[in-house]
Amino acid sequence: MRTLSVATLVLLAPFGLAAPALGEKPPKWEYAELTYRTTPAREAGVDADGKEIPAVPSGVAVRWISGAGEMEAKSWAELAEKLKAPRFKKEGSAALQKIQFLNLLGSEGWELMEQQTTGPSGQMFDRGGGGFGGRDRGPGGFSPLGASSTSLLKRRVP
Repeated sequence: MRTLSVATLVLLAPFGLAAPALGEKPPKWEYAELTYRTTPAREAGVDADGKEIPAVPSGVAVRWISGAGEMEAKSWAELAEKLKAPRFKKEGSAALQKIQFLNLLGSEGWELMEQQTTGPSGQMFDRGGGGFGGRDRGPGGFSPLGASSTSLLKRRVP
């Protein structure tokens, strides 16, 4: 059986091939998922049959899932209130509130591991004959669909 010299171990250490220190416990992690969906506003109008279509305001739906449980809210401010988040300003746009909430998560040690985003709100589609052929466009050629994002987060547990 061959033994490795100290010089060999020093050379292999940058590649993660060094032996772990004795007595060290592996880190423990806590995981969570943050999902949000935005829906754009829709102006009132009339459908093809002449029936009135009511206006719909823009909105946000947020879901926070962690080992402690699951919470849903209709705004970032509502979710922050449910989580008893300190220093959260309820004034400002939904985008500002989202940034405040993400900063809050970062201050609590949460790190982003993975993110999936679909259907960007307000994406401009081809107004000509190509693209979606007009089927999925709202007034002005904008998508009536909202955007959604799911983020997987982790933080170290002491």
